[in-house]
Amino acid sequence: MASEGQPQRAQNASDLLALLRNWGKQSQEHNTLLLISIGMLATDDAEPSFWKDFDDMVSAFRRRHHAAKFTLAPTDRACLVKLTEYNQVTLFTDAKVELLRLIQQYFPDQFGMIDQSRLLRPIDLRFKLPNAIRFLERYEEKEQESSKPSAPRRKLRRLGEQDIERVVEVNQQIGTASFAKVFIRSQKMVEILPGGPPRDFMQEYFVGMDALKSHVFLDVELRGSGNIFNQLTITLDRLLLDAFGDANPGRVACSINLNVESVFTRAFQAFLDEAEEKSFDNLVFEFRQANVLQQYDEYEVAANLIASRKGRIAIDAVFPETVGIVNMQRLGADYAKVFWRQGAENVLESLTDEVERLQEGGTQVILARVDDDLGIQVGHDLGITLFQGFYIDDMVKRGA
Repeated sequence: MASEGQPQRAQNASDLLALLRNWGKQSQEHNTLLLISIGMLATDDAEPSFWKDFDDMVSAFRRRHHAAKFTLAPTDRACLVKLTEYNQVTLFTDAKVELLRLIQQYFPDQFGMIDQSRLLRPIDLRFKLPNAIRFLERYEEKEQESSKPSAPRRKLRRLGEQDIERVVEVNQQIGTASFAKVFIRSQKMVEILPGGPPRDFMQEYFVGMDALKSHVFLDVELRGSGNIFNQLTITLDRLLLDAFGDANPGRVACSINLNVESVFTRAFQAFLDEAEEKSFDNLVFEFRQANVLQQYDEYEVAANLIASRKGRIAIDAVFPETVGIVNMQRLGADYAKVFWRQGAENVLESLTDEVERLQEGGTQVILARVDDDLGIQVGHDLGITLFQGFYIDDMVKRGA
Protein backbone atom coordinates (compact mmCIF):
# COMPACT_ATOMS: atom_id res chain seq x y z
CA MET A 1 0.00 0.00 0.00
CA ALA A 2 1.20 3.49 -0.76
CA SER A 3 2.19 5.55 2.26
CA GLU A 4 0.30 8.65 3.30
CA GLY A 5 0.89 11.50 0.87
CA GLN A 6 1.83 9.28 -2.07
CA PRO A 7 -0.60 8.82 -4.96
CA GLN A 8 -2.67 5.65 -4.67
CA ARG A 9 -3.91 3.50 -7.52
CA ALA A 10 -7.64 2.98 -7.17
CA GLN A 11 -7.86 -0.48 -5.64
CA ASN A 12 -10.81 -2.68 -6.51
CA ALA A 13 -12.61 -5.80 -5.30
CA SER A 14 -10.03 -8.13 -6.82
CA ASP A 15 -7.21 -6.34 -4.98
CA LEU A 16 -9.08 -6.64 -1.70
CA LEU A 17 -9.95 -10.29 -2.33
CA ALA A 18 -6.30 -11.14 -3.03
CA LEU A 19 -5.30 -9.38 0.19
CA LEU A 20 -7.88 -11.28 2.25
CA ARG A 21 -6.91 -14.62 0.75
CA ASN A 22 -3.38 -14.02 2.01
CA TRP A 23 -4.43 -12.42 5.28
CA GLY A 24 -1.61 -12.56 7.79
CA LYS A 25 0.50 -9.83 9.28
CA GLN A 26 -1.91 -7.22 7.87
CA SER A 27 -4.28 -8.25 10.67
CA GLN A 28 -2.02 -6.41 13.10
CA GLU A 29 -2.92 -3.14 11.40
CA HIS A 30 -6.58 -3.81 10.54
CA ASN A 31 -9.11 -6.24 11.95
CA THR A 32 -12.42 -5.23 10.37
CA LEU A 33 -13.76 -4.86 6.85
CA LEU A 34 -16.26 -2.01 6.75
CA LEU A 35 -18.56 -2.09 3.72
CA ILE A 36 -20.01 1.26 2.68
CA SER A 37 -22.90 1.12 0.22
CA ILE A 38 -25.37 3.60 -1.25
CA GLY A 39 -26.76 0.97 -3.60
CA MET A 40 -30.24 1.37 -2.12
CA LEU A 41 -30.45 4.88 -3.64
CA ALA A 42 -31.67 5.71 -7.12
CA THR A 43 -28.41 7.23 -8.34
CA ASP A 44 -28.78 6.95 -12.12
CA ASP A 45 -29.34 10.69 -12.49
CA ALA A 46 -27.05 11.78 -9.66
CA GLU A 47 -25.03 14.93 -10.27
CA PRO A 48 -21.26 14.52 -10.86
CA SER A 49 -20.73 16.56 -7.70
CA PHE A 50 -22.46 13.85 -5.70
CA TRP A 51 -19.99 11.18 -6.78
CA LYS A 52 -17.09 13.52 -6.02
CA ASP A 53 -18.49 14.29 -2.58
CA PHE A 54 -19.11 10.59 -1.94
CA ASP A 55 -15.51 9.68 -2.75
CA ASP A 56 -14.19 12.69 -0.81
CA MET A 57 -16.19 11.54 2.20
CA VAL A 58 -14.77 8.00 2.03
CA SER A 59 -11.24 9.34 1.51
CA ALA A 60 -11.59 11.63 4.52
CA PHE A 61 -12.80 8.67 6.56
CA ARG A 62 -9.78 6.68 5.39
CA ARG A 63 -7.36 9.36 6.53
CA ARG A 64 -9.12 10.03 9.82
CA HIS A 65 -9.22 6.37 10.84
CA HIS A 66 -5.98 5.17 9.17
CA ALA A 67 -7.96 2.86 6.92
CA ALA A 68 -7.28 1.27 3.53
CA LYS A 69 -9.89 2.10 0.88
CA PHE A 70 -11.19 -0.08 -1.98
CA THR A 71 -13.74 0.60 -4.73
CA LEU A 72 -16.03 -2.42 -5.13
CA ALA A 73 -18.65 -0.90 -7.44
CA PRO A 74 -19.84 2.58 -8.43
CA THR A 75 -22.06 2.67 -5.34
CA ASP A 76 -19.97 0.50 -3.01
CA ARG A 77 -16.72 1.09 -1.14
CA ALA A 78 -14.82 -0.91 1.46
CA CYS A 79 -12.38 0.18 4.14
CA LEU A 80 -10.05 -1.95 6.21
CA VAL A 81 -10.03 -0.47 9.71
CA LYS A 82 -8.79 -1.36 13.17
CA LEU A 83 -11.81 -1.52 15.42
CA THR A 84 -11.45 -1.34 19.20
CA GLU A 85 -13.89 -0.99 22.08
CA TYR A 86 -12.75 2.63 22.37
CA ASN A 87 -13.19 3.78 18.76
CA GLN A 88 -16.07 1.75 17.34
CA VAL A 89 -18.88 4.12 18.36
CA THR A 90 -17.04 7.17 17.00
CA LEU A 91 -15.99 5.36 13.85
CA PHE A 92 -19.47 4.16 12.91
CA THR A 93 -21.10 7.44 13.91
CA ASP A 94 -18.64 9.47 11.81
CA ALA A 95 -19.29 7.40 8.71
CA LYS A 96 -23.06 7.22 9.10
CA VAL A 97 -23.48 10.94 9.82
CA GLU A 98 -21.46 11.88 6.72
CA LEU A 99 -23.43 9.47 4.54
CA LEU A 100 -26.76 10.71 5.82
CA ARG A 101 -25.68 14.32 5.21
CA LEU A 102 -24.88 13.43 1.61
CA ILE A 103 -28.22 11.70 1.14
CA GLN A 104 -30.13 14.59 2.70
CA GLN A 105 -28.30 17.05 0.44
CA TYR A 106 -28.65 15.20 -2.85
CA PHE A 107 -31.61 12.82 -2.33
CA PRO A 108 -33.91 14.47 0.24
CA ASP A 109 -36.96 12.65 -1.16
CA GLN A 110 -35.29 9.30 -0.43
CA PHE A 111 -33.95 10.18 3.01
CA GLY A 112 -36.78 8.71 5.07
CA MET A 113 -36.96 5.46 3.12
CA ILE A 114 -33.40 4.17 3.30
CA ASP A 115 -32.46 1.09 5.29
CA GLN A 116 -29.57 2.42 7.35
CA SER A 117 -28.38 -1.12 8.07
CA ARG A 118 -27.26 -1.35 4.44
CA LEU A 119 -25.20 1.84 4.55
CA LEU A 120 -22.52 0.31 6.79
CA ARG A 121 -21.79 -3.38 7.27
CA PRO A 122 -18.82 -4.42 9.43
CA ILE A 123 -17.22 -7.87 9.08
CA ASP A 124 -14.87 -8.84 11.88
CA LEU A 125 -11.92 -10.46 10.10
CA ARG A 126 -10.68 -12.12 13.28
CA PHE A 127 -13.70 -14.41 13.29
CA LYS A 128 -15.37 -14.05 9.89
CA LEU A 129 -12.57 -13.95 7.35
CA PRO A 130 -14.24 -16.73 5.25
CA ASN A 131 -17.46 -14.70 5.19
CA ALA A 132 -15.59 -11.64 3.94
CA ILE A 133 -13.87 -13.68 1.23
CA ARG A 134 -17.18 -15.17 0.03
CA PHE A 135 -18.69 -11.69 0.00
CA LEU A 136 -15.84 -10.29 -2.10
CA GLU A 137 -15.97 -13.22 -4.52
CA ARG A 138 -19.39 -11.99 -5.60
CA TYR A 139 -17.87 -8.64 -6.57
CA GLU A 140 -15.09 -10.38 -8.50
CA GLU A 141 -17.73 -12.33 -10.43
CA LYS A 142 -19.53 -9.08 -11.21
CA GLU A 143 -16.28 -7.49 -12.41
CA GLN A 144 -15.68 -10.43 -14.74
CA GLU A 145 -19.24 -10.24 -16.04
CA SER A 146 -18.98 -6.49 -16.63
CA SER A 147 -15.85 -7.01 -18.75
CA LYS A 148 -17.81 -9.15 -21.22
CA PRO A 149 -19.51 -7.49 -24.23
CA SER A 150 -23.14 -6.79 -23.40
CA ALA A 151 -26.13 -4.92 -24.68
CA PRO A 152 -26.23 -1.19 -23.85
CA ARG A 153 -27.68 -0.58 -20.40
CA ARG A 154 -31.25 0.66 -20.56
CA LYS A 155 -31.73 4.05 -18.93
CA LEU A 156 -34.24 3.73 -16.12
CA ARG A 157 -36.97 6.22 -15.27
CA ARG A 158 -38.78 6.88 -12.01
CA LEU A 159 -41.86 4.86 -11.09
CA GLY A 160 -45.07 6.66 -12.02
CA GLU A 161 -48.80 6.24 -11.49
CA GLN A 162 -49.08 4.92 -15.05
CA ASP A 163 -46.87 1.98 -14.03
CA ILE A 164 -49.30 1.03 -11.27
CA GLU A 165 -52.09 1.11 -13.82
CA ARG A 166 -49.97 -1.08 -16.08
CA VAL A 167 -49.68 -3.79 -13.39
CA VAL A 168 -53.47 -3.77 -12.99
CA GLU A 169 -53.89 -4.07 -16.76
CA VAL A 170 -51.49 -7.02 -16.92
CA ASN A 171 -53.46 -8.76 -14.17
CA GLN A 172 -56.71 -8.18 -16.04
CA GLN A 173 -55.23 -9.45 -19.30
CA ILE A 174 -53.76 -12.70 -17.98
CA GLY A 175 -56.19 -13.49 -15.14
CA THR A 176 -55.56 -14.37 -11.51
CA ALA A 177 -54.35 -17.92 -12.18
CA SER A 178 -51.61 -16.78 -14.53
CA PHE A 179 -50.81 -13.80 -12.31
CA ALA A 180 -50.27 -16.17 -9.38
CA LYS A 181 -48.04 -18.43 -11.48
CA VAL A 182 -45.87 -15.62 -12.89
CA PHE A 183 -45.75 -13.02 -10.15
CA ILE A 184 -46.51 -14.58 -6.76
CA ARG A 185 -43.56 -16.02 -4.88
CA SER A 186 -43.34 -17.99 -1.68
CA GLN A 187 -40.59 -18.68 0.84
CA LYS A 188 -40.54 -21.25 3.59
CA MET A 189 -40.27 -20.56 7.27
CA VAL A 190 -38.90 -23.57 9.12
CA GLU A 191 -38.38 -24.78 12.65
CA ILE A 192 -34.84 -25.89 13.45
CA LEU A 193 -34.22 -27.35 16.87
CA PRO A 194 -30.59 -27.58 18.07
CA GLY A 195 -28.99 -30.54 16.33
CA GLY A 196 -32.08 -31.23 14.26
CA PRO A 197 -33.05 -30.81 10.59
CA PRO A 198 -35.28 -28.00 9.28
CA ARG A 199 -38.98 -28.83 9.52
CA ASP A 200 -41.65 -26.99 7.56
CA PHE A 201 -43.49 -24.39 9.60
CA MET A 202 -45.30 -22.23 7.05
CA GLN A 203 -44.95 -20.49 3.70
CA GLU A 204 -44.90 -16.73 3.16
CA TYR A 205 -46.65 -15.48 0.01
CA PHE A 206 -45.78 -12.17 -1.67
CA VAL A 207 -45.57 -10.53 -5.08
CA GLY A 208 -42.02 -10.92 -6.39
CA MET A 209 -40.37 -7.65 -7.36
CA ASP A 210 -37.92 -9.63 -9.52
CA ALA A 211 -40.83 -10.89 -11.61
CA LEU A 212 -42.31 -7.38 -11.91
CA LYS A 213 -38.96 -6.01 -13.08
CA SER A 214 -38.60 -8.78 -15.65
CA HIS A 215 -42.12 -8.59 -17.09
CA VAL A 216 -43.61 -5.15 -16.36
CA PHE A 217 -41.01 -2.67 -15.09
CA LEU A 218 -38.25 -3.23 -17.65
CA ASP A 219 -37.27 0.44 -17.76
CA VAL A 220 -38.41 1.52 -14.28
CA GLU A 221 -36.24 2.36 -11.27
CA LEU A 222 -38.15 1.23 -8.19
CA ARG A 223 -35.69 2.67 -5.68
CA GLY A 224 -36.33 6.15 -4.39
CA SER A 225 -39.90 6.25 -5.64
CA GLY A 226 -41.35 7.56 -2.38
CA ASN A 227 -45.10 7.61 -1.95
CA ILE A 228 -45.67 6.21 -5.43
CA PHE A 229 -43.92 3.00 -4.35
CA ASN A 230 -46.17 2.80 -1.29
CA GLN A 231 -49.17 3.13 -3.58
CA LEU A 232 -47.74 0.35 -5.72
CA THR A 233 -47.40 -2.01 -2.75
CA ILE A 234 -51.03 -1.40 -1.75
CA THR A 235 -52.10 -2.22 -5.31
CA LEU A 236 -49.95 -5.37 -5.22
CA ASP A 237 -51.62 -6.35 -1.94
CA ARG A 238 -54.98 -6.24 -3.71
CA LEU A 239 -53.72 -8.36 -6.59
CA LEU A 240 -52.16 -10.83 -4.16
CA LEU A 241 -55.43 -11.19 -2.26
CA ASP A 242 -57.36 -11.64 -5.53
CA ALA A 243 -54.97 -14.38 -6.68
CA PHE A 244 -54.41 -16.04 -3.30
CA GLY A 245 -56.82 -18.88 -4.01
CA ASP A 246 -54.77 -19.75 -7.10
CA ALA A 247 -51.43 -19.43 -5.30
CA ASN A 248 -52.51 -21.51 -2.29
CA PRO A 249 -55.67 -23.41 -3.26
CA GLY A 250 -55.45 -25.74 -0.26
CA ARG A 251 -55.00 -22.83 2.17
CA VAL A 252 -52.12 -24.63 3.84
CA ALA A 253 -50.43 -22.85 6.76
CA CYS A 254 -49.01 -19.62 5.42
CA SER A 255 -48.45 -15.91 5.94
CA ILE A 256 -49.45 -13.01 3.74
CA ASN A 257 -47.42 -9.80 3.76
CA LEU A 258 -49.69 -6.73 3.63
CA ASN A 259 -49.86 -3.02 4.34
CA VAL A 260 -52.17 -2.00 7.18
CA GLU A 261 -54.14 0.11 4.69
CA SER A 262 -54.93 -2.98 2.60
CA VAL A 263 -57.13 -4.46 5.34
CA PHE A 264 -59.65 -1.71 4.56
CA THR A 265 -59.93 -2.41 0.83
CA ARG A 266 -62.71 -4.17 -1.02
CA ALA A 267 -60.20 -6.84 -2.00
CA PHE A 268 -59.69 -7.75 1.66
CA GLN A 269 -63.44 -7.72 2.29
CA ALA A 270 -63.90 -10.11 -0.64
CA PHE A 271 -61.09 -12.22 0.81
CA LEU A 272 -63.00 -12.36 4.10
CA ASP A 273 -66.32 -13.14 2.44
CA GLU A 274 -65.03 -16.06 0.41
CA ALA A 275 -63.10 -17.61 3.31
CA GLU A 276 -64.68 -19.96 5.79
CA GLU A 277 -64.32 -18.93 9.43
CA LYS A 278 -61.98 -21.82 10.21
CA SER A 279 -59.70 -21.09 7.24
CA PHE A 280 -58.11 -18.18 9.10
CA ASP A 281 -56.68 -20.62 11.62
CA ASN A 282 -53.93 -21.28 9.11
CA LEU A 283 -53.30 -17.66 8.16
CA VAL A 284 -50.77 -15.20 9.54
CA PHE A 285 -50.96 -11.58 8.39
CA GLU A 286 -47.61 -9.82 8.33
CA PHE A 287 -47.36 -6.05 8.80
CA ARG A 288 -44.10 -4.09 8.74
CA GLN A 289 -43.22 -2.56 12.10
CA ALA A 290 -42.74 0.92 10.56
CA ASN A 291 -46.13 0.69 8.82
CA VAL A 292 -47.83 -0.33 12.08
CA LEU A 293 -46.37 2.65 13.95
CA GLN A 294 -47.30 5.07 11.15
CA GLN A 295 -50.88 3.77 10.97
CA TYR A 296 -51.37 2.71 14.59
CA ASP A 297 -55.06 3.64 14.98
CA GLU A 298 -55.93 1.77 11.79
CA TYR A 299 -53.71 -1.15 12.83
CA GLU A 300 -55.70 -1.60 16.07
CA VAL A 301 -58.91 -1.95 14.08
CA ALA A 302 -57.25 -4.32 11.60
CA ALA A 303 -55.77 -6.46 14.36
CA ASN A 304 -59.15 -6.78 16.09
CA LEU A 305 -60.78 -7.80 12.82
CA ILE A 306 -58.13 -10.46 12.17
CA ALA A 307 -58.34 -11.75 15.74
CA SER A 308 -62.13 -12.02 15.47
CA ARG A 309 -61.61 -14.41 12.55
CA LYS A 310 -59.03 -16.45 14.51
CA GLY A 311 -56.19 -15.19 12.33
CA ARG A 312 -52.72 -14.43 13.69
CA ILE A 313 -50.40 -11.47 13.28
CA ALA A 314 -46.67 -11.14 12.64
CA ILE A 315 -44.81 -7.87 12.95
CA ASP A 316 -42.37 -7.89 10.05
CA ALA A 317 -39.13 -5.99 9.40
CA VAL A 318 -38.02 -5.67 13.01
CA PHE A 319 -34.39 -4.57 12.92
CA PRO A 320 -32.13 -6.02 15.63
CA GLU A 321 -31.50 -2.60 17.17
CA THR A 322 -35.23 -2.06 17.72
CA VAL A 323 -35.94 -5.35 19.51
CA GLY A 324 -37.63 -4.49 22.79
CA ILE A 325 -38.49 -0.91 21.85
CA VAL A 326 -41.97 -1.74 20.54
CA ASN A 327 -44.33 -3.63 22.88
CA MET A 328 -45.26 -6.68 20.80
CA GLN A 329 -47.74 -7.98 23.36
CA ARG A 330 -49.63 -4.70 23.19
CA LEU A 331 -49.77 -5.10 19.41
CA GLY A 332 -51.19 -8.59 19.84
CA ALA A 333 -48.33 -10.02 17.80
CA ASP A 334 -48.07 -13.79 17.65
CA TYR A 335 -44.73 -13.48 15.83
CA ALA A 336 -41.96 -10.92 15.46
CA LYS A 337 -39.78 -11.27 12.38
CA VAL A 338 -36.32 -9.97 13.21
CA PHE A 339 -34.04 -9.33 10.23
CA TRP A 340 -30.64 -10.99 10.38
CA ARG A 341 -27.78 -8.94 8.93
CA GLN A 342 -24.08 -8.23 9.34
CA GLY A 343 -23.34 -7.37 12.95
CA ALA A 344 -26.72 -8.63 14.18
CA GLU A 345 -25.01 -11.21 16.38
CA ASN A 346 -23.46 -8.50 18.54
CA VAL A 347 -26.68 -6.53 18.82
CA LEU A 348 -28.91 -9.53 19.56
CA GLU A 349 -26.54 -11.05 22.11
CA SER A 350 -26.78 -7.79 24.06
CA LEU A 351 -30.60 -8.06 23.95
CA THR A 352 -30.93 -11.58 25.35
CA ASP A 353 -33.34 -10.47 28.08
CA GLU A 354 -35.57 -8.61 25.59
CA VAL A 355 -35.79 -11.65 23.30
CA GLU A 356 -36.57 -13.89 26.27
CA ARG A 357 -39.32 -11.54 27.47
CA LEU A 358 -40.80 -11.46 23.97
CA GLN A 359 -41.07 -15.22 23.72
CA GLU A 360 -42.24 -15.70 27.30
CA GLY A 361 -44.94 -13.09 26.60
CA GLY A 362 -46.34 -15.17 23.75
CA THR A 363 -44.61 -13.58 20.76
CA GLN A 364 -42.46 -16.12 18.95
CA VAL A 365 -39.39 -14.66 17.26
CA ILE A 366 -38.67 -15.63 13.66
CA LEU A 367 -35.13 -14.82 12.53
CA ALA A 368 -35.56 -13.80 8.88
CA ARG A 369 -33.16 -13.05 6.02
CA VAL A 370 -30.71 -15.59 7.44
CA ASP A 371 -27.81 -15.88 5.00
CA ASP A 372 -25.27 -17.89 6.99
CA ASP A 373 -24.98 -20.58 9.66
CA LEU A 374 -24.10 -17.99 12.28
CA GLY A 375 -27.70 -16.79 12.20
CA ILE A 376 -28.91 -20.22 13.29
CA GLN A 377 -26.23 -20.49 15.98
CA VAL A 378 -27.10 -17.09 17.45
CA GLY A 379 -30.80 -17.86 17.18
CA HIS A 380 -30.39 -21.06 19.16
CA ASP A 381 -28.33 -19.25 21.80
CA LEU A 382 -31.30 -16.90 22.23
CA GLY A 383 -33.91 -19.66 22.29
CA ILE A 384 -35.12 -18.92 18.73
CA THR A 385 -36.10 -21.95 16.65
CA LEU A 386 -37.97 -20.38 13.71
CA PHE A 387 -35.92 -19.24 10.69
CA GLN A 388 -36.31 -17.91 7.15
CA GLY A 389 -33.88 -16.77 4.46
CA PHE A 390 -31.76 -17.79 1.48
CA TYR A 391 -29.49 -19.93 3.67
CA ILE A 392 -32.56 -21.76 4.93
CA ASP A 393 -33.76 -22.26 1.34
CA ASP A 394 -30.42 -23.87 0.52
CA MET A 395 -30.65 -26.12 3.59
CA VAL A 396 -34.10 -27.31 2.56
CA LYS A 397 -32.93 -28.00 -1.01
CA ARG A 398 -29.94 -29.99 0.29
CA GLY A 399 -32.22 -31.90 2.63
CA ALA A 400 -30.00 -30.84 5.53
